[in-house]
Amino acid sequence: MNQEAEGAGGETFRNKVHGLLRASILDAAWARANESTWGQVRIADIARDVGVSRQTIYNEFGTKDQLSLAIFHRELERFLVELEAQIQAADRFSDAVRQGLTWMLDETAGHKMVGRMLADARNGSTDGLIPILTLRSDLIIVPVRTRLAAIIKGRWPEADDAATEVVADLYVRFVLGLVVTPTDLDTGAMVEALVGMAVGMDVAAARR
Repeated sequence: MNQEAEGAGGETFRNKVHGLLRASILDAAWARANESTWGQVRIADIARDVGVSRQTIYNEFGTKDQLSLAIFHRELERFLVELEAQIQAADRFSDAVRQGLTWMLDETAGHKMVGRMLADARNGSTDGLIPILTLRSDLIIVPVRTRLAAIIKGRWPEADDAATEVVADLYVRFVLGLVVTPTDLDTGAMVEALVGMAVGMDVAAARR
């Protein structure tokens, strides 16, 4: 029993160390990506920042492109956790849509890395994570739509499945569209229009 306990404890410790290493690499890569385009970021620089070899990073993430996707997925998860908190805090469905949309627009507007990616894209770059915002937006739309629909269903179990999925899809495309192509119209009015569309759909409990 003692040997089994020690083995389990050793495995837990190794997992913790591995998790810390992975997080440290992602933190360093994130910091570098915030300061320059992804094409200018070197694995050697990230390795030096963390205090590991380049091979360690390659062993952990594979290619540089795979590292960029890992950065993206971690940031997306952080984003979704906060979005869920915004929706859970709302008393009514309409308030949830409004608060969630407003938070998402504010968050993306002040997001340093997103701002850099968009500036680079407008200058003609197709580097790093830029294709995710443009050519591969499905990498954002599908997981966010799925998670958002699940959050809504968790908060309002009576909600119609199909209508909830449509609302979630509209929600994500609206925000992504404004991020990639900003509007000169009043975004507050646009948010209210989308809230009206969402509430007007056949989503049970939406008016409660």
